[in-house]
Amino acid sequence: MIEIPSKRILTWDVVAVLSYAAAVVPLQWIELLSPIRIALLAPVLLFLPGFTLSTVLFPGRPVGERSTATNGISRLGTVERAALAVGLSVGLLPLFAFVFDLVLGQVVGPIIVATAVFSAGMALLGGYRRSRVPEPDRFEIPIERWFEESITSVRENSTGAAVVNVALAGSIVLAVGAVGIAFAVPQEGATFTDFAVGTQQGGEFVTDGYPEDLAVGEAAETAVLIENSEDKLTEYHVVARFERVEDGTVTAIQSAGGFTVTVDPGETVIRSHSAVRSITGDDVRLRFFLYRDEPPTDPGPETAYRAVHVWVDVE
Repeated sequence: MIEIPSKRILTWDVVAVLSYAAAVVPLQWIELLSPIRIALLAPVLLFLPGFTLSTVLFPGRPVGERSTATNGISRLGTVERAALAVGLSVGLLPLFAFVFDLVLGQVVGPIIVATAVFSAGMALLGGYRRSRVPEPDRFEIPIERWFEESITSVRENSTGAAVVNVALAGSIVLAVGAVGIAFAVPQEGATFTDFAVGTQQGGEFVTDGYPEDLAVGEAAETAVLIENSEDKLTEYHVVARFERVEDGTVTAIQSAGGFTVTVDPGETVIRSHSAVRSITGDDVRLRFFLYRDEPPTDPGPETAYRAVHVWVDVE
């Protein structure tokens, strides 16, 4: 007798993956305490992408778990599936980084969003693949059976064996969590902002081409680049000024304006800036200071987050 498989795609585990993926996407931009962030994000980075992909590749129940003959169905044991899920997940992260580099022009990207969307898509595709398999042969997560077996094991085995089992499970969780810290938690010193001054030529930012000889009253046309790798939305304040330098000492300062810009995490902004100045001399530089907070009334290199400059001779 041929068994007609159920067409239900949204099984409980598929719904759980979709719900979890939707819940963690906002965490790409929300800061949380490190332990909470690890607990919430480690699964979506180190397990779900590989697990959901495994349901697409291997939709069948392992042989021996109430399954019938192979019938050409791709099968994978529970332990092998778990190991494959972690291995595939870790292997997919560099692939996402490569895609970011091709599409966004940078390796850093919305990794949480990418893994969550990928996991959700693979979960749906895996649900469809499993819906085409007869129910006795269909892969499912046997949580009820695991719970019953764990209770039986504790009752029938010695206390020492139970402790060993708990310790083994705990060590696996700790190992996965340790690997996840590098991805789930922004490490101290890992955040930064790139700040550069140059010009735009043919729509591209270059760190040369700015005016080196500037007549009094002539505008210096420059381009300022800000790349936000702070892992959060940041409001930047840029202050510019002309400085006359004699024997390594600044002897004259005049303001050259500035601007404020808000940059999304992982984004790069290039802003044109025009500065007209009347300071004369051979050793004059146009200096830019970057602040992540409101700049002080007397900005300078001592208080700035970043500082860059170009030399201009003002005749």
